[in-house]
Amino acid sequence: MRLVVITPSKDVPDEQSLVTKMFESGLRTLHLRKPKHSTTQLAEYLREIPAHFHNRIVIHSHHNLALKFDLKGIHLSRTHLSLNWRYWLVRWRLRLKFQHTSKSRSYSKLQQVYNPEEQTFDYILIGTMFNNMTGELYSGFYEDGVIAANKNSGKKLIARGGTNPNAILKSKVYGFDGIAFNSYIWKAELPYENFMQILRVFRDHDIEVD
Repeated sequence: MRLVVITPSKDVPDEQSLVTKMFESGLRTLHLRKPKHSTTQLAEYLREIPAHFHNRIVIHSHHNLALKFDLKGIHLSRTHLSLNWRYWLVRWRLRLKFQHTSKSRSYSKLQQVYNPEEQTFDYILIGTMFNNMTGELYSGFYEDGVIAANKNSGKKLIARGGTNPNAILKSKVYGFDGIAFNSYIWKAELPYENFMQILRVFRDHDIEVD
């Protein structure tokens, strides 16, 4: 089951050191999401991560850095994927330049999983999936529909939003290809300890981390 950690949009103290410790402990996919960072700032961030871990990083913006640093892949936003004629050149360049690079995107609604895609995605983040107060599925997502989407859509879906360790087994039962964490880690007083709690749940239930 794929375990994804999404960075906080704003830097936190010692973030690159924490990310490196997570990689050393078994994290295989980090989504580097810094919407207000410049290309230079993101490049500096990447240089703080040991180069042998760069192939575990998926970048959300300034995609040329994926090639420069030999990253794992790129995540495409709604703007990158817009069918508006003004963005046709963007889409064409992305397909041409990154045809051999891992690609992902996001869905916010369940019905989107059945939409045809112009290109192939290795996986898709979907959510907000869980209510972080109750642990139940968030409004607009229903158990039968989620299970059917994972079974019948032909797409690898990653549950995101409102996730905590209790959501790991639920995500597996619902048939998700993986689960993504953000706030549970980065809003904690001790982010690395919360990450290790996630890993313990995976290991305690013999769920292989991908």
